[in-house]
Formats: sequence, structure tokens, C-alpha cells
Amino acid sequence: MRTSLVSTMLPTLVLITMIGVPMAAWSGPKRLLVMPTAARGKVPTVHQRRIQSELRRVLSFRPTVKVTKDSDRPQAKGRADSLKARKSTRLERQIEAADKLRLAGMDQMKASPKKAYATFKRAIKLYESAAPELVDMTKLADAYARAAVASHWSHAGPGNVKSWFNKGLALQPTLVINRRGQSKQLLALFDRAVTKMKKQKKVGIEVLGNAKGATVFVDGVKVGGLPGRKLNLNPGTHVVQVRGPGHKPWGRVVTVLRTMFTVRARPEPIKTKGPKAVVYLTFDDLQGCADSGDFFAKGCRRQIVHMLRQTDSDYALFSLVKADRYGRLALHGYLATRPPKRRRNINVVALPSVTLAKGLFDLNGKLATFAERVTKVCGSYPYNRSLSRKPRAYKGK
Repeated sequence: MRTSLVSTMLPTLVLITMIGVPMAAWSGPKRLLVMPTAARGKVPTVHQRRIQSELRRVLSFRPTVKVTKDSDRPQAKGRADSLKARKSTRLERQIEAADKLRLAGMDQMKASPKKAYATFKRAIKLYESAAPELVDMTKLADAYARAAVASHWSHAGPGNVKSWFNKGLALQPTLVINRRGQSKQLLALFDRAVTKMKKQKKVGIEVLGNAKGATVFVDGVKVGGLPGRKLNLNPGTHVVQVRGPGHKPWGRVVTVLRTMFTVRARPEPIKTKGPKAVVYLTFDDLQGCADSGDFFAKGCRRQIVHMLRQTDSDYALFSLVKADRYGRLALHGYLATRPPKRRRNINVVALPSVTLAKGLFDLNGKLATFAERVTKVCGSYPYNRSLSRKPRAYKGK
């Protein structure tokens, strides 16, 4: 709430958060934004200050009303919702699902190697399709090795066993298996696969692409920028990845059998919108609306809605202190509401005016009545009627 137009008063913003005010009409937590107060006629400065001070005290009197100053208002980067944790991507969730399947297959091995084999194959499929964001390649290599063991115990044939072992060793040459409790035939197949891998000629992968500033990874190991080349690889299955600023992660599982295998990476650019300008209004921006009483005009309506959304308020209260030629003061209130969704127009209604004694000896009781009227009207806001022209109280100085 801004206490006055007088420069001696503090330009503070008061947001009154109604939390369960004991009135039947009030429905849930609401916020009332108190706008600048204007003056008409010869209103002594001391009277303006007294009215503003007392109004602030009365509005914040109840223990169920919380007063927040302008210094506590969120800054331009937004409220706490901007600090929410980053949501995991679809591929990250897919990798988590593959991890669970791999662990489930390990638990199924003793009871049913056939079920475990099917589970490991499902995990491998998820890992490979999530290649763009797969970081720990040991998970995929371990899934290859366990699929080989499960295929042996489920009698899938030595060809399947050798194929899975070859995939795991090409991806991770230091791959080992748990030899305890394994059959001699399985261990022989694994040892022959290791011996064959060591004797084979090495191969290489060349990665081409146009992603500026991107980095190439082969089997999880950083190679360099685009274009990139990785040599001394074992023939077989490898994972090629490209990551860089301004592009979505790109990855592919490739089978390399010849001396130099070329991969053309096409990472998809990230579509970024230009930074949206965040405009935060202050009381100075709305002072003209309050002084003239034109808060129902198009320009002022737009600014009021902006201010309400900015402060997360449902209602805005304009007030006016008016003096007649006899020096009698009257407090006029005008309530504006934030429009419902899909509606732009706001409604502004005039509250019954409160007449004050010349000496302000009835100030306490009259302002308490004014605060109760505001609370009651906020509880059942009359959306069906609004001001269409400048109120009479705003005419003239």
C-alpha cells in the first residue's frame, strides 16, 4: 500500500493475504492489492497521513491477515516456481527403466534363465534406443554379458552366446564375467571370444557433421570436436554420440567391421525463443490512473491486470479522500478484479463511501467499517456490473 502522494510518505506496497477471514462469503485464500490513494479538494496533508496510517493499521489488524511489503515482492526472474528441479527427459527415464530391467534379470537367473534372457534383451533394447543420452557404457556392456550367460543357460545356442559376448567385448575390451558356478562350455566360449578379439585387426570410426561447437564421444570416451576420429577399436558394436550447445544430444549404436567406418551425425538444433521481456510495474506506473480516476479505461485496465498477475493478487483497491467546501472528508473505495481465464476485461465497482468527521475523531470506527465492506465484497464480487464512466468523486480537484 502506498500511504500517500506526499513525498514524505514511504512508497511501500502492501499485499494483504486473506487467510480464512471468518466471513461466510469469503472463499479460500485471496490477495488484495491496495493501490495508490488520490486526494480531491483541500485535504490537509496531516489528514491524508492520518487516514493512510490508520487504514494500513486497520487492514492488518486481524491475526488472519498477513502484510507483505514491496521489498518482499519477487524479483524479475520470478517466484519460487523458477527454482523447480529440472524434469528428466524421456531418454533419461528410458535408461532408468533399462536399469530396473537389468537388475530384475539378475534376480530371475536362478529361477528361470529363459525369463532372465528375455528381460536382458528388453533392457538392451532400451539402452540402445537411448544412446543419445547414455553416459555409463558399462551398463550396456554388462547387459550384453549377462544376456550371453542367460542365453547359454536357456539353451539358445552357442551362436547367440558368442554374438552377445562379441558385442560386450567390442564395447568394453576389459569386460569380465563371474566364472564361479559357470559351465565349462560357457567359459570356453568366453575365452575364445577374448582371444579372437585380441588377434583381430583394429578398426576406426570417423564422425562427420556440421554442429558448431559439438563434441564427439565414442563408447563414452571424449574424442574431440566435429569432425572427429577414433582409431584402435575392436570390430563390433560401438556407441557414437555428439553433444554440443544449441543442439539436442545425438547418438547411434553402430556395428563396425571394416577398417574405417564413417558416421554422419545430424544433431537436431534446439529451437529457442528469444528472451521474453519481463516488465514489472510499480505504483508510479498506475499513479496517473488513480489521480484521474480513469482506471476503467483500456490502458489502465491492462496495467491493473498486469499488476494483479505480477503480485499474484485477485483484487485491487483504489481509494480516494475527497473534501467538500465545508472541509468534510469522505473516503471512496473502488474495487477492481482480475478477469477470469479467457477474459481480458476487468470489472470495477464503487464501494459505499465513508464520511469522516472534520476532526477525524471517528476515524477508527469508520475505517474499520470500510475494511469490513472491502472484505465482504471480495467474498462475493459482483461480476455482473461495472463502472462505465468516471465516478463523480473523481471529478475536479
